[in-house]
Amino acid sequence: MARMHGISLMITALIGGGGVLPSAGAQQTVNAPLTYGSDSPPRYQEPMPVTPAPLPRPNPYAGSESAAPPAPSPVAAAGPDESPAGLPQVHSDRGIRYVSGGVGEGERAALDAQSNQFNLRLLFAMQGSGEYLSAVRVNILDARGETVLTAESKGPWFFAQLAPGDYTVEASVPGQAQQQPQRQTVHIQGSGQTRLDFRWR
Repeated sequence: MARMHGISLMITALIGGGGVLPSAGAQQTVNAPLTYGSDSPPRYQEPMPVTPAPLPRPNPYAGSESAAPPAPSPVAAAGPDESPAGLPQVHSDRGIRYVSGGVGEGERAALDAQSNQFNLRLLFAMQGSGEYLSAVRVNILDARGETVLTAESKGPWFFAQLAPGDYTVEASVPGQAQQQPQRQTVHIQGSGQTRLDFRWR
């Protein structure tokens, strides 16, 4: 009788406590730790940073045949009175194109590359020593005696492009009274290049 009374008290206590005792074979699932395949505790890993992909830049040449504009050639980039990069500058006087220079081997090589554009070639030097002269004043007159070109040579070489005909070329060295002006006549043909040498003693 006492045993029955004890069992009923236990049942009453369990019911009043709001729960039941778990059986010996039952597994506790509330607040149970997570199980892993190894005995080591889990490691926290930082999530990989997400970098937004760069926005594509608009292609101004999209739809064209080439991916970039064509680079201008050195000759196309030069203006009417200019020369390609690295060459002496071509000038114009009264519609006559001319170029001068030749101070140093590099400049002479650059002038040689341009020489086929001109039909008159002048050289200024000292006789005997062959020393080149620069800052030579050049005047070219036509058959009527009218000046068609006036320029100062930047070096010992001077090139000009003249219309076919007869001309007089005057050359003088300013500031040197002992160097007398020199004059030579020349006939310019429709093709080829005419050369004149001016040498002072």
